[in-house]
Amino acid sequence: MLRIATWNVERPKLSEATRRARLLEAMQTMQADIWVLTETHTALSPGSGFTAVTSQGTDRPCEPGETWVTIWSRFPMQPVDHTSDSCRAIAVRITLPGAKALIVYGTVLPWLGSTWQGIPAAGGAAFSAALTAQLADWRSLQQDNPDCDFILAGDLNQDLSSSHYYGSKKNRIALQSALLTANLQCLTAAELDPVPKHAPSHASIDHICISQGLTLVRSTVSWPMSNRPQKNLSDHFGVLVELGSNASLAV
Repeated sequence: MLRIATWNVERPKLSEATRRARLLEAMQTMQADIWVLTETHTALSPGSGFTAVTSQGTDRPCEPGETWVTIWSRFPMQPVDHTSDSCRAIAVRITLPGAKALIVYGTVLPWLGSTWQGIPAAGGAAFSAALTAQLADWRSLQQDNPDCDFILAGDLNQDLSSSHYYGSKKNRIALQSALLTANLQCLTAAELDPVPKHAPSHASIDHICISQGLTLVRSTVSWPMSNRPQKNLSDHFGVLVELGSNASLAV
């Protein structure tokens, strides 16, 4: 069994010790083995026993220690140098005991008003350009690491729920097409999305996607268990997927 979680923690500052403590308390409750944190800070750790790999550089004003993406793992992990955007994406190889290794790709895709590498947001241009570049990353990483299963996780800034919450129809179609091309199943989409179960007017825009046929999904959960994100934590819900064991994944 393996527990993987992702959460956009809304840029916790070094001076926000109280908020970081609340975030840590929530994270420790979830007991994930692998965390993909986005809009985070190196001062925020899920606890002892984890190691981290962080995205490099920045494309916006920020304080020292801020990162777009940090991946934390209980298992041995090393960075994989194969991303088209070193600021907003990162890839790692994680070695699991008695199972196939994982390539985990953590990312933040452009939101509706976000530019990307000088490309404007209008008409979904920035989202489309970033997604096209990252799809090439996913396919290249899959081809170069045939001995590994592949997991994509992070803030994709697009709902994949049965009802509209955030994003655009164009971006949704593009993301669904990219996942299909990369042979990835989104475990936080449509009826699998845990957010609407306790927040009916919301949906997850933070997603966890795995190689098709990787393993059985035991459960998907989100937090906080309220009808909207809690302002003293983050403006996003977190999501976690628990994967059951099979021949590929026997942790």
